[in-house]
Amino acid sequence: MPTISNLKISVSTAALILLAPASTAHSPDTLLNGLNAGELGHVNFATSCSAEAQPNFETGLLLLHHMMYRQSAIHFAAAAEADADCAMAQWGIAMTKFHPLWPGGPSPEETEAGRAAVAHLAEMDPGTPREAAYIEAVQAFYAGEDKTFRERLAAWAAKQREIDAAFPEDLDAVAFDALAQLTMAPRGPDAVPELKDAGARMDALRVQAPQHPAGYHYAIHAYDHPALADRALETARGYDKIAPEVPHALHMPSHIFTRLGLWEESAAWNARSAAAVLAQSERDVIADHYPHAIDYAVYAHLQADDIAAAESLLAEVHANPDLENTFGSAYADAATAARVPLEQDDWAGAAALPADLNPAISWDRFPQAVAIRWYAKGIGAARSGDLPDAEDALDHLAELGQVMKDRDLGYWLALLDAQTKSIEAWVALSRGATEAAVDLMRAAAEVEDKAGKAPVTPGHVLPARELLGDMLLAVGDKAGATKAYQASLATSPNRRRSVKGLALSSGG
Repeated sequence: MPTISNLKISVSTAALILLAPASTAHSPDTLLNGLNAGELGHVNFATSCSAEAQPNFETGLLLLHHMMYRQSAIHFAAAAEADADCAMAQWGIAMTKFHPLWPGGPSPEETEAGRAAVAHLAEMDPGTPREAAYIEAVQAFYAGEDKTFRERLAAWAAKQREIDAAFPEDLDAVAFDALAQLTMAPRGPDAVPELKDAGARMDALRVQAPQHPAGYHYAIHAYDHPALADRALETARGYDKIAPEVPHALHMPSHIFTRLGLWEESAAWNARSAAAVLAQSERDVIADHYPHAIDYAVYAHLQADDIAAAESLLAEVHANPDLENTFGSAYADAATAARVPLEQDDWAGAAALPADLNPAISWDRFPQAVAIRWYAKGIGAARSGDLPDAEDALDHLAELGQVMKDRDLGYWLALLDAQTKSIEAWVALSRGATEAAVDLMRAAAEVEDKAGKAPVTPGHVLPARELLGDMLLAVGDKAGATKAYQASLATSPNRRRSVKGLALSSGG
């Protein structure tokens, strides 16, 4: 199975594309830095901008649909430099500063930059009613001071729905409306109707405009659900045909491969994605697309029982410590290190994970990512019989939970609840309280199942439903364990630990 090392990556020290500031004018070719402008797909978005600005605007829009936000922002800034009256260039800059499907919300710096663009827009002539509608939508996100990220997304999403209704022939209006629909959809089983509708709309867009990136990208996000994943397999395998060197486009198909348990394809595509990031970013700051791809690749290798490949990738992350200071980097950095011991039942190894994390990341901004480390340490300690360390981990999780409550991180609080209950369950089992232990573990599984999986992760860091199977097997309830492992495999096909557990519980 391919790993990043197999690809003999050569990192370009001169590359600026992912993180460079947009302070001077650039041509589309120099900004792409290794990406071919003709290999991003195709959009047709009329604006009131000058002929000199339009190529950069459209390249920025293509990259926006690929969720290559930093590259996109550079092109929109170049469009603004080419035409100071191009209002849609400022719209584009503002759009790149919040990331609708990415957890965590914009950083303070991104929020400041987005508000600056919106302030500029307030003084500009939009050009046409259609452009004015797009501008009103992005202004809705930044309006007001005391709003949560979710409230801002809801305001933006409502305006995008209005644009789609007002301009039904506008393919980008359809695309952004579908993205907004995905953004506001509930998680877990309740999401299926909304996801199915958004996916169907993107399937129709792909027929109408086969080179439009949203038809691939947003369809994959829509079908990134256990009940829908098989609908996107062909789409996933075709995304690289329109964007063969775009890092996020090379990663996205693995969302579907992961849902279907296709580990070899997931590892291979994420290897390509990580290689593309390293080839297109500065050596001293590595964009968050890299650790994100590595997390998915490590997960795939572990499920395929290729431990050596997973450990090799983990070592490569440690050898490239200067990660971009974002939630995506924080989550992947914490999760990848936790998965390697946990997926091998190396409970002592998980308990021994260091409390300190990568200093390149501002961990106080990301308590939900820090919780992964303490969850891994706690479940490792509990399952290896070190109850004092397990209790210490629970204390840390309680402190993180208070921070998450203060910040209204609802989804992550639900996962924290499942993580806490899981540790408490194994502590109770170690103390001989079998019935209480099973009740706690079952409650943890129900909480986690209802919460569902966020796009930032290939899977929960040791799923609670699988841990329930482990516990029931440990207390001699083979029938109950069989049901738990089967339920785990229904949402995560071909998960190695669940497959092994099912074989033990069913006598196979």
